[in-house]
Amino acid sequence: MNSIKEMPQIMVVDDDENILKALRRELEAVNLYRVKTFKSPEAALIQAKNTQYDLLIADYWMPWMHGLTFIKKFTALQPHAASIIISGDAERAIQHSEYNGIRIPYLLRKPWQTSELLEIVADALSGHETYQAEIK
Repeated sequence: MNSIKEMPQIMVVDDDENILKALRRELEAVNLYRVKTFKSPEAALIQAKNTQYDLLIADYWMPWMHGLTFIKKFTALQPHAASIIISGDAERAIQHSEYNGIRIPYLLRKPWQTSELLEIVADALSGHETYQAEIK
């Protein structure tokens, strides 16, 4: 089993407490990841200044800060970290990102299956892009 120091650190940012709880529960159940959740994008950015993360999972539509804006700010602080956008409106997220010149390498559609979540997370952490966001 991996020690805590070897476990990849994942930051999850979503304004919906139920989504945060579900993602934490599903990710921690496999005992491979350390997960830190944030309801506030601003608090998450403050934390990102002090703690290194391997992966960011951020909601596309948040009332305080748009998910794409958040990813842009987070990536400026931690360019090495992979990122996943989570959205109930995948087509809009992709179109908006293309319009703004922001690339979404991974997209998890709400509602998701646990197996899909775990595959995308493992893929993002390994650096492969087999789940690259595309409009279907």
